[in-house]
This record gives sequence, structure tokens and C-alpha cells, in this order.
Amino acid sequence: MPPEFRREQIRLSLLRHLDDNCQWGVILAFLHSLIHCEGFHATPEEIKTELFYLQDKGLVTQVHKTISPENQAWRITAAGRDHRATTA
Repeated sequence: MPPEFRREQIRLSLLRHLDDNCQWGVILAFLHSLIHCEGFHATPEEIKTELFYLQDKGLVTQVHKTISPENQAWRITAAGRDHRATTA
């Protein structure tokens, strides 16, 4: 699979998983597990890179946690949900 197609599929999967769990956000370790279960052998750092890309696009945001902030969590934004609704 070409790298650019793989990257796109990981990004779309991240949006889908975050949309499924949009109320509280999802921690990076769980997102990594979900992506791995889909057959993408991406490292946690690769997942984080794609999350930052999606954040720069305004599609996801980090959840600022008071308790256990070291467990970074992410959630989809309204723009991310609109993107999913118009491209599904």
C-alpha cells in the first residue's frame, strides 16, 4: 500500500473512532490499539503525528484533563464531524 494512501486511511480511521467516542475523548494508547486492530502497524508516535495533523486542520482537539494529564486524550471537533458527514 502506498504510504500516502496508508496515511489517509489512518487519518480517516482516527476520525471515525473519535466520532464514535466524542463525549469524553479517547486516549492515545487506545487509539493505537484500534488502529493496530485494523491492520495498520503504526507506532504511537505515528498516530500522534497524524493526530497533530488533524488538529492543525481543526478536525480534532486534545482534551485537557485535570486527572492523569499524562494520558493524552483526543476528541473530534464539530468541523471533524461535519467532514465525516459530508464525505461518508
